[in-house]
Amino acid sequence: MVRFTESLGMLDFLRELEQEEIPFSRNACIRAEGLEEVLYAVRPDYHGMAIRIRNLLNKAANDLSKKLITVQIVFKGKLERGATLRSLYRGEELPVHIIFGTPTSSEIDGTTVYRVSFGLTSP
Repeated sequence: MVRFTESLGMLDFLRELEQEEIPFSRNACIRAEGLEEVLYAVRPDYHGMAIRIRNLLNKAANDLSKKLITVQIVFKGKLERGATLRSLYRGEELPVHIIFGTPTSSEIDGTTVYRVSFGLTSP
């Protein structure tokens, strides 16, 4: 499993993605935390914020890929996969499928990991 050495709050991470040039070093492994807090804070307008986040990730995907940057987004709540992927957080069902679509999952060291690729062709 990759060791994620840089840790950022989700809002800080998104702010960095909005920069003209992505400030992360080549081969960086970034851990972003707090996505659920961001979505929870804008309730009930999850949809609008989720689309904004998805668009930022899609826009930055090419630059992140060129610099071989790996990003891990950590969830505190329970991820549930049914018809759509959602996070159960503070009694709310957060629609993270709007951001991540329907990712594939695998087990790594007893933890379920969802892998998502972003790019110009992402929904």
